Amino acid sequence: MADEHMAETLNYNFIDVFKLRDVQKHFADLNIELLKGKHIQDDEHYHHRILSKYYIEFKKYYDVFYRLVLDKKTFEGVTYFFLTFSEESKGILSDHTRHRDLTAIETITAITLLQMYYDRYFENVKEISFLKDIKSKILGSEFSSLYKSVFFKNGARDNFTPKEWANVTKNIKNVIQDFEQLGWVDQLTQKGENDFSFVIKESIHRFQMMYEYEISNFEEFVNNLTETDNE
Repeated sequence: MADEHMAETLNYNFIDVFKLRDVQKHFADLNIELLKGKHIQDDEHYHHRILSKYYIEFKKYYDVFYRLVLDKKTFEGVTYFFLTFSEESKGILSDHTRHRDLTAIETITAITLLQMYYDRYFENVKEISFLKDIKSKILGSEFSSLYKSVFFKNGARDNFTPKEWANVTKNIKNVIQDFEQLGWVDQLTQKGENDFSFVIKESIHRFQMMYEYEISNFEEFVNNLTETDNE
């Protein structure tokens, strides 16, 4: 009995961390962001510092109370933290009402952003503009016909109306706002009526890890989508 009590005491020693002033000050906001699926990297200084300093204790906390895994990855010299499901159990947040996979449009947009990230490999800040970068890619890249088939009805054309472009702009901006909540982009800024800009963050690397098949087989993935839509 004494041994069991000692084991329980040792197992819950991680709770002491949450009595520290710096943890108490930031934990509520940090916990909400992690549970919403946000990826925390070093531009969120206080949250990143706490996770770096008390990683073992936080990892135990999410395992015990949520059956989730606090994980970290390093990409381009930047370490980011996020919650994920374990191999054995998807945890109490695995219900479809509490999480979802990316939609087809979100997946295609993320693949495009990942390509743009690597196109700007040597730039410290990967700033993207809708008009300059995304619209140009839809109209003039090697996958232009695929992009147009996804973003436009009857996309086998070269010209589209301002109303059609306004709808595409709105849809893609909505996706970027979702990605901002995930911590994959930052500094979303409206630039006139038909343009906006944002910065791609290193944590978009997580998308690359999760959607390797779709990235490697982009053309097949898009063609399957259009075939499904036409059925």
